[in-house]
Amino acid sequence: MHFEKIITSALCLVLMSSVTWAQESSESSYYDESSCDNEHFYCDFDDPSMFYRCMDGVFHSFKCPSGLHFSVSSQTCDWPHKADCSGSDDHLQETGGSKSGHEQAPHGGGEHGSEDHGSSHSSPEESGHSESEHSGSSGSSSSGHSNGGHSASASISKHDLSGDEYWLSKAGGVGKPWWRPSGVSPGQWQDSVKNPPFQPHVPSEPKEGGESESSGGESEKSSTKKSSAPKAKSGSEPAESRSNSANLQSNEGDCDPSSCQLPSCYCPGTAIPRGLSASSVPQMVMLTFDDEVSGAFYGYYQRLFRPGRYNPNGCPVRGCMYVSGSGTEYDLVYPLYAMGNEIASHTISHKFPHTWWSTASYQDFYDESTGMRENLISRAGLPKEAIKGFRVPFLQLGSDNMYSALYDAGFHYDTSMFTGSEQETGDPIWPFTLDYTPSNVYCQHGPCPHKQYPGMWEIPVQRWFGMDGHSCAMPDGCSATGDAEETLEYLKSNFRRFYHSNRAPFGIFIHARWFHTEHNLDGLDRFIDYLLTIDDVYIVTPSQVLEWMKNPTPLSSIRSFGPWSCHGGATD
Repeated sequence: MHFEKIITSALCLVLMSSVTWAQESSESSYYDESSCDNEHFYCDFDDPSMFYRCMDGVFHSFKCPSGLHFSVSSQTCDWPHKADCSGSDDHLQETGGSKSGHEQAPHGGGEHGSEDHGSSHSSPEESGHSESEHSGSSGSSSSGHSNGGHSASASISKHDLSGDEYWLSKAGGVGKPWWRPSGVSPGQWQDSVKNPPFQPHVPSEPKEGGESESSGGESEKSSTKKSSAPKAKSGSEPAESRSNSANLQSNEGDCDPSSCQLPSCYCPGTAIPRGLSASSVPQMVMLTFDDEVSGAFYGYYQRLFRPGRYNPNGCPVRGCMYVSGSGTEYDLVYPLYAMGNEIASHTISHKFPHTWWSTASYQDFYDESTGMRENLISRAGLPKEAIKGFRVPFLQLGSDNMYSALYDAGFHYDTSMFTGSEQETGDPIWPFTLDYTPSNVYCQHGPCPHKQYPGMWEIPVQRWFGMDGHSCAMPDGCSATGDAEETLEYLKSNFRRFYHSNRAPFGIFIHARWFHTEHNLDGLDRFIDYLLTIDDVYIVTPSQVLEWMKNPTPLSSIRSFGPWSCHGGATD
């Protein structure tokens, strides 16, 4: 009997060793970069909210928004009761994963661990806070096998749930994926992400290859060679017929409203265009994101701009991405544009340190701004006329070198100039043209321009105030909030300063990395829901704001205002 126990124990040890060895061997081959199929997705058996994507032969880990699990069959984050990470061969083949049904991607830690979410460089503009949060938003089971035993038609009480739990559960009961439009199969959506259904814009003139080096020894390929400023053109002030900036003069006197009139000129200040009353002005809200467009951030945009979110005129809410070259996955840019979002230039390199931009040459700014535009045209398939705006990295102005380059390059507007009252009670500033040299009241962080740039618009970056009363240039730069409810109140308090005064356009200019602190995403998502309950608030792009500035239209006629039509927007 004693001998049999010894034999049994030995066999168990051998069996356990074999299983461990097989698992390690399997994982070893799975983690091998040579077996990493590019663009394929893999689920995580331990954490249903995590998934992995193979990009350029390397595994990158991502985390679903709160309350969602990764679905193998749909290749997206989906309702927990619909998600499945069973590890079966069929599911993994649908995902494009390993043929072995029991292999999983690395969980946590490592170069691409869950804390990094596949992000690249960080900007000093950011708040830098990385607190974790969970404000009643999990709503998830601890297992990936959560599709059984949960009825989609189960009764849901709002009193039992809070925050995102309620809208996730309510919408989940309808059976519709959390963001994908109806009538689109998982395969069709995945194809649209990899190969957007569009005819790429072909530039009228062939472009020669070239490179623009980024900081830290990295380089970002550009589709265009460095070029000199265009020759002087005769004509009026529109971007396509401007004079060369070398012919521009300084105009340091106060802007004269009698001679500076819409649609081509507007003086800086707090006055509402055309003398409209505040109550007759639509409150415009701009939601913009700086830096790269990558798989690490794409899910955030899908959540915020999901189908079903409409302005009072019935058209989808829209945002803007100021895209930099380093880290951008160009195949993800066009789908955002096709949803109706604006895409603009944020330079190729996003060079460090920030002081470099204050002394950069005219040619530096010209190459950086137009080079990024050319990349968006040739590599993302955007039409040139759609890329109208620019924002400089770190909001670090470069005086006339910067503005002359943008003017000569034909950009319609810049949105880098920091301004705003130092008191929370002060009225905000309306967008203005650079026909006159702005004073330090409107350009508070130089070096500021000294020349006049007729017809070129400036959408100012206005001061925000944190919950502690301290100010910042961008929302993600103020003191951190403690939970989603506090983030929501932080956004509301700054919004009220605009809505209850002169209703100048309210800008939420942030970096997607702000959402690495999960409750910031939850708070902004709930803030958008709050805005959509107000019938005179419109979430529009910066270019749509400027179209309104050129033709101020009261609320009584805004539903038929052409530039805010539904053309190009996402639909259910």
